[in-house]
Amino acid sequence: MSLQPQGGAGGSTIDPGLLDDIIRRLLDVRSVRPGKQAQLSEAEIKQLCVASREILMQQPNLLELEAPIKICGTPFFLLCFRLPNYN
Repeated sequence: MSLQPQGGAGGSTIDPGLLDDIIRRLLDVRSVRPGKQAQLSEAEIKQLCVASREILMQQPNLLELEAPIKICGTPFFLLCFRLPNYN
């Protein structure tokens, strides 16, 4: 998995090799004992946040879908938004 931002707001581009290393270290701690922490510096965390933000800002905010569509959710969602039954 690789994050490769295209240089968004501020024009900052981040070394893809560094991001791959950060992601690898985060994924490595998934398979060890619970509570084990990944060793990341504050600068690495900031770089990961900047790269993630740049990638997310490139994504559309609106998802256009064709009807009919089924919406599934948690019981909380279903209780809060009781919609008429449409086909």
